[in-house]
Amino acid sequence: MKLEFYNCPKPQEIETINLPEIHEFVQYVPDFDEMEKVDKEYQKYKNILVIGHGGSITSFYGFYNALKYKATKQAYFLSTVDPDYIAELKSILKPEDTLVIAISKSGENMTQIEAVSQFLDFPLVFVTGKSSPVRAMAEKLSAKIIMHPPIGGRYTGFTEVGLLPAAIIGLDVKGLYEGAKNFFYLYAKGNLAFKAASIFWQLEQKGFVDVFMPFYTHNLFPMSSVIVQLCHESFGKNGKGQTYFAHEAPESQHHTNQRFFGGIKNICGFFTSVDNFKNNLVAIYPPQTHSVQLKGHALFDVSKIPLKEAMGYEFSGTFEDARIQGIPLAHLSVSALTPQEVGSLLAFWQLFAVYSSTLRGVDPFDQPQVENSKKISFNKRLAFKGLL
Repeated sequence: MKLEFYNCPKPQEIETINLPEIHEFVQYVPDFDEMEKVDKEYQKYKNILVIGHGGSITSFYGFYNALKYKATKQAYFLSTVDPDYIAELKSILKPEDTLVIAISKSGENMTQIEAVSQFLDFPLVFVTGKSSPVRAMAEKLSAKIIMHPPIGGRYTGFTEVGLLPAAIIGLDVKGLYEGAKNFFYLYAKGNLAFKAASIFWQLEQKGFVDVFMPFYTHNLFPMSSVIVQLCHESFGKNGKGQTYFAHEAPESQHHTNQRFFGGIKNICGFFTSVDNFKNNLVAIYPPQTHSVQLKGHALFDVSKIPLKEAMGYEFSGTFEDARIQGIPLAHLSVSALTPQEVGSLLAFWQLFAVYSSTLRGVDPFDQPQVENSKKISFNKRLAFKGLL
């Protein structure tokens, strides 16, 4: 993994801030033997449906999409009570071929419980805390229960929360974990995550409160869900914290580039790309396209350009334009979509969230404003039933 900065302030020294003690998510060692046993037990199912919210689902969602070329099963995700989408899933998935995995630390999220209620005739595995309503529900159903570690959801990518479903679909979970551990060893030392956090904290102080995050790789873009969650939920507090908005590129060049270049000058860029793609496809146009004109040239003139080069040219067009215009930029590139690189990428953003929170003087591990809306929603359910 490589990270470069342009038009940015210099990073601070890590010794200048009072870092919290190493959190459990950095030190946690998942039970690989237990995960292997569960994998063997449910090997016959060709699909898995993961039901959860936020950090209970976003890390695995990113792992799956980045590495699904290695998966042996199809994964589906449910984080809503949208009745039409649930009906669609039920029309596709059947109890005889689908394992349902419900994940929640607190087990108190009503939308998850309501979603699970639609799949009670399916084989069920619950990953939840010791004394949660979801655990009590699992016990009544005699379902398999895996202990959720005492770690907040957005930091659980390298625990059973993110790795158990990854193991069941056949991903290299030890490779993911190793990629993360190599990065976690750098905690409290000068490293890429701290440098980035320091630079973007300084940019916020200079008025750059929006961060545009184009992903020049289709399969890595779903990682943006957990990245945005880590940023917003960890350090969007006490009137502080930038807005991080991600788009898949080059599609974003056809709409969000207008905001990036032409809108309010309060925006910086954090670009993500991959150096090596697995496939070598080439754009080939037949000789008769000599008569087809594009930007003053025959289409045939640009024949035989590899698509990986074309993707690089699309990235360079936007990035170089922004650099020339003086927009503050970071460019993070991974060498290839391997378990080790994907693991390192998520570990980078987990540490980035901790450092960014510390620099702003807020707790990286709580989310007080998230809870209020849940209380209002639950009370409305009670009112519907005449209990309030």
